[in-house]
Amino acid sequence: MRHVSTQTQKIAEDWKANPYYDRAEQEDWMDLFWGQDSHFRRLFEKLDTTVVVDLACGHGRHTARLLSIKTGRHRPKKLYLLDVNQENVDYCKARFAGNPGVQAFRNNGYDFAPLGDSAVSAIVCYDAMVHFEYDAVLSYIRDAFRILAPSGRALFHHSNLDSTPGGDYKQNPHWRNFMSKNLFAHAANRAGFKVLEQVTLNWDSTRKLDCLSFLEKPSAD
Repeated sequence: MRHVSTQTQKIAEDWKANPYYDRAEQEDWMDLFWGQDSHFRRLFEKLDTTVVVDLACGHGRHTARLLSIKTGRHRPKKLYLLDVNQENVDYCKARFAGNPGVQAFRNNGYDFAPLGDSAVSAIVCYDAMVHFEYDAVLSYIRDAFRILAPSGRALFHHSNLDSTPGGDYKQNPHWRNFMSKNLFAHAANRAGFKVLEQVTLNWDSTRKLDCLSFLEKPSAD
């Protein structure tokens, strides 16, 4: 994991004290993920949100929206926020200090530790994995299978750019790292997941730059 950790840390440095976090909270950006016609919203509604992980949580914008949208029987009992940058973890701890069901942790950039086996019902990762190193993405897929309960589901927003192997992700459109729809599906299948759906997405003027992959861990039956 030394290579994964090194590359992940380099990428993490690019997102420290980044003005992106404030801009990303604005409604025009949030509507892509939470608007009624969004693929993100459509697939999100198919998750069991009893115990949810928000991977690469940043300043917690998606956790905040999740808490506001999911009410009644769908309201999460527990939300785990993970981020590789300590300042983001500290920000989220302060932001959600009044909600005992929300816990934020710094993770290592390639797995879901300290979360236990079969501990969660759903995982979401939006607008973050698109930048992750290839090896880290594969590692997260494998460990997602570990922490999800049987029949648990994961919704991952990742890159669909495979034209620049070995390149600097910051030289790619919108800082997308090397990954593709098919590579992701292959890794998910090898990890034991059922790939329920994949949707390729345009990002601004770049066609099919991203992909949204919806995975399910088979039931124990």
